[in-house]
Amino acid sequence: MFLSRLLSVVPEIVKPLDIPQMLLEQKETLRKLDLIKEQVTKLKVKNMYDASNTLQNPIFDMSNVPLVDKAERFFDYIDATAKYLTHPILIVNAIAGASYWVCLMIGIGGILFYVIGHEKGLKYTTGSVLSYTLIQAINWGLNLL
Repeated sequence: MFLSRLLSVVPEIVKPLDIPQMLLEQKETLRKLDLIKEQVTKLKVKNMYDASNTLQNPIFDMSNVPLVDKAERFFDYIDATAKYLTHPILIVNAIAGASYWVCLMIGIGGILFYVIGHEKGLKYTTGSVLSYTLIQAINWGLNLL
């Protein structure tokens, strides 16, 4: 009884598919989308950074103005100085980078002085190795921050 009632209701729930009508609706939707695409491409700006209407030659030729090159070098120097003053870690990194060669030359010089007969040469060698180690340890610690 339940099965017969269910089978009688199923045709009302499941409507037959009208495929030709669906294809027509799909074609109409695609045609509307194409029209919208055409309208959007007509309204679209070519390139917002298009500079075709800008001047090719500058209005003011700064190469003829006196002291411009000196002022530019001055402000570049001020800029570099301000960069190092506001970022002291750069100074520490530069010192740590150059310390290898400085300590190496002091150490080799100390060894040569010790070989010649000066007893202080050994102190210079030991001091350069310890100072290099200390500088690198400080640099490593600051880079962890």
